Amino acid sequence: MARIGEIVETNSLGFVAESFELHRPPALGSLVRVSVDDRSLYAVVSFGATTGIDPGRRAVRRSTEEVFDEAIYREHPQLERTLRTEFQAVLVGVREDDGPMRQVLPPQPPPLHYSVWECTADEVCAFTERLVYFRLLWHANGGLPADQLLAAHIRAIYAARGDDLGWLEGAAREVATLLRDDYDSLMSVLQGIEP
Repeated sequence: MARIGEIVETNSLGFVAESFELHRPPALGSLVRVSVDDRSLYAVVSFGATTGIDPGRRAVRRSTEEVFDEAIYREHPQLERTLRTEFQAVLVGVREDDGPMRQVLPPQPPPLHYSVWECTADEVCAFTERLVYFRLLWHANGGLPADQLLAAHIRAIYAARGDDLGWLEGAAREVATLLRDDYDSLMSVLQGIEP
């Protein structure tokens, strides 16, 4: 379990965190955790981006003759300090003390500057035993279409659970129930999670 970022923006539905590793946000759809006192908040990574620190300017100016590649960063390491990698995450659950994991929005958003942690394999398996939280993901307002976020999450969890085909089939049934009135989105998700 590794510390992967720090929260820089927060609200009742999710948060934005700055990644500790430039150009490497956590995988789209992965499950992450924020610990607040005796409470653990769980979230699904819904977007990632590397941008310049100054929002009004591009991170690097290039002339038409300049070929931009990794060698420029090696020659000019100060350029790395003008960039940041951030990721957004949608809150999907909470665990109070050592109680059960609940797939609901937490009563309060995580505070600013708290650490974001990668979930352990045991946490991923325990949290994803039930799939009620798919509805929270489906209705999330993020930088990604809901069907693509749901498919990315299911693929990430399927891999984290060791390619558990039984879990994948259960996830497909849950998606079919959730999207029974939206054939196009249903097919988009089902095609996106095909092993």
